Amino acid sequence: MAIAPVISTATAASARSAPVARLSLELKAFANGQLRQAEAFLACDGESLHAGIHQSRKSIRRVRAILALGRKALGDRAKRLDDDLGRLCRGLSRLRDAQALIEALRRLDANAPEEVRAVLAAAEARARLRRDQMLAVELLRDPQLASRRSRLLAYSRRLERLEWQALDEGRVSAAIERSEHRAEKAGQRSFRHPDRDADWHVYRRRLRRLRQQDTLLAELRPELRPTIQGLEERATLLGEAQDDALLIRHCRRGSPFQPGPRALLRNLARDRLNSARRLP
Repeated sequence: MAIAPVISTATAASARSAPVARLSLELKAFANGQLRQAEAFLACDGESLHAGIHQSRKSIRRVRAILALGRKALGDRAKRLDDDLGRLCRGLSRLRDAQALIEALRRLDANAPEEVRAVLAAAEARARLRRDQMLAVELLRDPQLASRRSRLLAYSRRLERLEWQALDEGRVSAAIERSEHRAEKAGQRSFRHPDRDADWHVYRRRLRRLRQQDTLLAELRPELRPTIQGLEERATLLGEAQDDALLIRHCRRGSPFQPGPRALLRNLARDRLNSARRLP
């Protein structure tokens, strides 16, 4: 008869806690790497800084998505860090929107009517001039975006001190379920009231966070990934629709575009936006 090995209580506890410790350390390492990456992106110069700002904000949002997985487990310091990261990200939003406007115009080129395509080059030139002027003003206030970069490095140090050991697979799984529920609820509200821009904005942000969490868990813990159907497609569609909404806003008072092209761009963007919001 085989004799079962004798395992001490301490050894058994250590074996059970190993996956927990590994997951929390992996999440901590990824989040810290994203903060340092966000700082490096803001150190870009010249034309590449526009893309750097976009990538920096994406990295910050990934960190916030990780913090959301440990909403209560990580403690009050995590909540304060998340708030500070949100403020920094929003502080860069105007610069990002200026670049996103150019990208929205470029996306129209392939399938736009001929009369719209005829005005796109001039519209993009105006949008580019506005974007460059906005960045120049910001760099006068914050040369080389040094204050933001310094804050990101300080946030990295704060992140290291969070209570990562309290974050386990059960808490992560519960957080994913909560994210899915909130996203689905926001989607139902949006499709009931398709004209409410604020509802669509909430839906898009919740899908984006869920997709970020899904991408992370696909590498670390595939069994914990969200089960929501069509997540990638929905998030991509609403991301592009957000650019159309941005273009519509820039075709109102204070628009960088001439009145004639402005009307053409606004009508096409509104058609695209309405089409996206009709999809289930």
